[in-house]
Amino acid sequence: MTIGVPDSCQESYSSAQAFRARRGARTIETSDLQLHHLLQFVQDKPEGERLKALGDVRVTMFSDDDYQTPASVTTNGKEWLIADITMGADRLFYGNGNGNGKWFEVGVGFLETLEEELAALFTQPQTVTLPPWTKGPPNSKGHDSHDEDWFNHQAAQPDGYLLFDEQNIVTEKFRGGGLEICDVLGPQNQLICIKKAPVSTAPLNHLFAQGVVAVETLRSDSEVRAKFLEQVAAHTPGHRLLHDFGTLRVVFGILLKDGQDIRVDSLFAFAQVSLLQSVRRLRAMNAEVEVVAIHR
Repeated sequence: MTIGVPDSCQESYSSAQAFRARRGARTIETSDLQLHHLLQFVQDKPEGERLKALGDVRVTMFSDDDYQTPASVTTNGKEWLIADITMGADRLFYGNGNGNGKWFEVGVGFLETLEEELAALFTQPQTVTLPPWTKGPPNSKGHDSHDEDWFNHQAAQPDGYLLFDEQNIVTEKFRGGGLEICDVLGPQNQLICIKKAPVSTAPLNHLFAQGVVAVETLRSDSEVRAKFLEQVAAHTPGHRLLHDFGTLRVVFGILLKDGQDIRVDSLFAFAQVSLLQSVRRLRAMNAEVEVVAIHR
């Protein structure tokens, strides 16, 4: 099991700064909603009643870290749950992203096609080289000081790369925390999005959604596009993106456990499906996709 972004939250997910989950008198607030947060509400329930209890959990995203400005409609805990089960020769997926929880059986032919397309994606020539994500000394909270912010600064060091992490675009539509287009912008119009997934690939479902939302918004929202190009021009007046906006490339930079290579069998099955769906949506919007493994 893992969590995925519900359909009603896809557009606002990348700008969300905080999440609140509530059931009865119990409330959990976090900057990064994970499966274990939701399971805490149902772990005391007997088998057969947990999914129903999860439906009673109310999840709200916020566009600020003060929990004042909701970023989307309130959803229930079941809408964030996805599952992948193998039963003999059958592969079953559970998804509740649109509010109607259903099991889906995936045929062998689909899995073969999925694996072939992903294998081709992972072996295609890369236009971006990302530095190693080394481990740093513990910070004041005992966590690795080489966090995502540290890595994004390292990735933006080479000539032609621009740091855009946390330089969110705020409009009437994307208020509060605003919309983050990418972590780093590359010299060949690469929107580089970074994510660490050391324990599971659940965070990757969110990463892929971020890439799709960024391109969809840039293509359809003239105000966001204008503000993003203003930011680019302020950094590099002659950047290629300013006169060649039609060509976009989304680069997913991923650190798996111990910096291992990215292969079809190293991704959680639902992340495979999520990635392929995102690739197809991005290509339909005239954006190429590149997956880069980050090593230790």
